[in-house]
Amino acid sequence: MGLHCTLPFFFLSCFLVNFSSSEVSPCAPKIYEGAFKNLVCVCNSTYCDEIEPLGTVQNGVVVVYRSTLDGDRLKRMSSKLRNRSKLRDFEANVTITVDARNQMQPIIGFGGAFTDAAGENLVALNDAARKKLLEAYFGRNGLEYNMGRVPIASCDFSVREYSYDDVSEDFGLKNFSLAQEDMDYKIPFIISAINLTQGNLQLFASPWSAPGWMKTTGKMRGGGPLRNDSRVYKTYADYFVKFFEAYRSKGIQYWGLTIQNEPSTGADMDWRWQTMNFTAETMRDFLRGYLGPALKANEATRDLKVMVLDDGRGLLPGWADTMFADPETAKYADGVAVHWYGNLYSPAILLSKTNEKHPDKFLFATEACAGYAGHHGPIMGDWFRAESYADDIITDLNNWVRGWTDWNLCLDETGGPNWVFNVVDAPIIVNRTAQEFYKQPMFYALGHFSKFFTRGSKRITVKVEGSLAVSGTAVVLDGGQRALVLLNKASSNTSASIVDAATNDVIQLELPARSIHTVVWNKKK
Repeated sequence: MGLHCTLPFFFLSCFLVNFSSSEVSPCAPKIYEGAFKNLVCVCNSTYCDEIEPLGTVQNGVVVVYRSTLDGDRLKRMSSKLRNRSKLRDFEANVTITVDARNQMQPIIGFGGAFTDAAGENLVALNDAARKKLLEAYFGRNGLEYNMGRVPIASCDFSVREYSYDDVSEDFGLKNFSLAQEDMDYKIPFIISAINLTQGNLQLFASPWSAPGWMKTTGKMRGGGPLRNDSRVYKTYADYFVKFFEAYRSKGIQYWGLTIQNEPSTGADMDWRWQTMNFTAETMRDFLRGYLGPALKANEATRDLKVMVLDDGRGLLPGWADTMFADPETAKYADGVAVHWYGNLYSPAILLSKTNEKHPDKFLFATEACAGYAGHHGPIMGDWFRAESYADDIITDLNNWVRGWTDWNLCLDETGGPNWVFNVVDAPIIVNRTAQEFYKQPMFYALGHFSKFFTRGSKRITVKVEGSLAVSGTAVVLDGGQRALVLLNKASSNTSASIVDAATNDVIQLELPARSIHTVVWNKKK
């Protein structure tokens, strides 16, 4: 038990915080040179830090998990739930009001992508280190991911360009077969993740391009649409079905799919890696006339959740309006997939407008990564990339998005492998030579949501007053438990009052400079 306060507010905001002792392994830190404290947690075949489980939250107890620029990584603490009427002499810089009576969209989940690049890095580790990496994401003492994205055939994070049928004019898909990359770099790790989540992993798949011979350009790389030929449209729809059948034969059932990764990039004929162009109109016509009927006609695919767009939110709500205005198309579509690229120029209100116009279709974030612009590739221990993750997730959820999927589960120290050297960052970086891996601050930022915003929990109202540097989002779970994530981007400590509007209870909390908190408590009975 320690006295926790900030001197300028000593008489107003001192409160007791319990720093729980834990049997789980703490972070083994490694510091990199930088203007700030660039810290990663080192894992290898014999050691990896773990996150202390939430366990049963007692009535009147508040459990807090804290990560900071200064080095806390999902550090578990506890405090007390107090009745507002009994508080004396307490003032706060920020008041956060949480109202569980106002419930909105249910959460689907959080996760990352099983790319070829991630698989190559997993294969490069020894068995024990590989097991610890997968446990870090999918295990009980890890992030407890419950979503996974899988590219259909190759993408930029492969080491070569390939499809599942590169035989020209094979309209019967007699030469269709999964690639060696699926066997070596995807399927084994997907099965491990399914086992670690006890079958709770929901997978969705996305193509970067049809086989080259189906496109007007004759190649997967670069832009261009499908050939304007009904035989091609039908064959490409069958190609989807065969992919899901092939994975099902390996014991892997999918939850959903997106029709095309970033279709707008397909308008650029010189795009450096695999892509294919759809407009909202051509995607509508392909889904209505070919893909939708083909999926519904097959036992392996009839229940898949189909997501449209899978691109930047700047294309909303227009893309959804065009597709869903057609009732025949709308009956085959379940949701809208968005990426975070370009968000700086596209206000989040576009998501809310889309939800308002199409409330029967869910919104889901399907890709994000740091290091794709500016400084390409990893920055080891960079806290500000963790902040950007937390900020984007909070903004998305507060605008009706139901979950968030990171890009590559892990990359090497260059940010690859990547066949066109479009290197980026990842929450876990693998050092093949040392046979160890490093958990970036982004890893812990994701955990603040993925471990506590469980599938089926519902977003509730959060109002932040007193600081533009503090933002938050919250959910309520079955039984009334609340989970709130707060991001403090200020360079100084902030005293906060968290008010449970439904019960008039208050949590007194100090938010250190540059910090993320998850706060969990129960509705008093």
